[in-house]
Order: sequence, then C-alpha cells, then structure tokens
Amino acid sequence: MKNLYAEQWRLFKTKYGIHFLWIFILFFLSGLTAYFYLLRDEKLLVILAKWVTAMFNQKDIAHLDAQTGELAFGLFWNNSVACLLIFLSGFIPIFLPTLGIICFNGAIIGIIMAYLKFNGNSVMEFLLAGVVPHGIFEIPAIILAGALAVTITLGVYQKLDNRRFPLKSVILDALKTFLFVCLPLLLIAALVESFVTPLFLGV
Repeated sequence: MKNLYAEQWRLFKTKYGIHFLWIFILFFLSGLTAYFYLLRDEKLLVILAKWVTAMFNQKDIAHLDAQTGELAFGLFWNNSVACLLIFLSGFIPIFLPTLGIICFNGAIIGIIMAYLKFNGNSVMEFLLAGVVPHGIFEIPAIILAGALAVTITLGVYQKLDNRRFPLKSVILDALKTFLFVCLPLLLIAALVESFVTPLFLGV
C-alpha cells in the first residue's frame, strides 16, 4: 500500500500536477465569475437558484438518515458518479466535455454564494462551515478526476500521432489513481459532510 501511494505521488508530480493546477484555477474562476455576475442580475440569480435547488432535490438525498450512514452512502454514490463522468469524458478526443463539467461544478458554488449574499446571509460562514470541512476532500477529488481526464485525452492525441505511444499504460495509471485516490477522498468527504458539517452548521 505504501508503494502504491508513493507511485501515485510520483504520477501526480510528473503527469497530473500541472493539469490539476490549471483545472483548479478554472474551477475557482468559474465560481467567482458566477458569483459576481449574478449579483448584478437578480432575476437570473433567482431562476438559477431555483434550478440548483430542484437539481439537488432530484438526487433524493435530503431524506436519508445520517445516523445510519444512509446519507453518507448517498453522497458518496452521487459524487462518485459525477467524478466518474468527468473521468470518462477524457476518452472523448476534445477537452470541452471535461472543462464544461468542471466549470459547471464551480459555477454551482458561485450560484449558491450569490443567492446567500442576495438574501443577506454570510457567504464566509457558508464557506467555512458548509463547504470547507468536506470540500477539502471533495473538491480535490473532482479536480483530480478532471486532471486524469485531460491526461487521457492528451494520450489519445499522442496515440493518434504515434502508434507506439503506450496509451494503455496511461489509462491504467489514471484508473488506479481514480480508484485509490479519488474514491477514497470522496468517501472521506461524504462521511465528513454527513457527520461533521452539520455540527458546524448547527443542524
């Protein structure tokens, strides 16, 4: 296990790190742009806030019991599916699906923050109590899934240019990282969001 994660760290430094950085910047800017833009367009903000609320309600998670672990499993399942979609988007030989999903996730946070600000609530309190406890695990997992997708897409292009390029090795490395880094981070995030975040929010 120690060797496995030592290898993952090596891959991050040599292959995924630069993609991770740029995708993190894109994610951050997406949220920031949505936040400041929507503060100037209240009508659109209300529409998007209702849409985000409906989207979360459709996931049918709110009714799950945190005490039995159902909520943690529901959160883990939904986040895992979302990250898997990001990961699989790397097999589409264009970057738009991956980058689009990343921007979408960043923008959702921006929409929520703008709506809180619009209603006179503390955005900083929301971030520190409602996002940071589980977000320090969940957001890196999402961004890493995006970095893996970009790595696979670049590998596909290299394979088209050079048939000897070891695309299979690139995919297997990325899959290992998804399974042994992304998913554990999402599991920790789900447990924190279920059992710790409510304590910070006073729920």
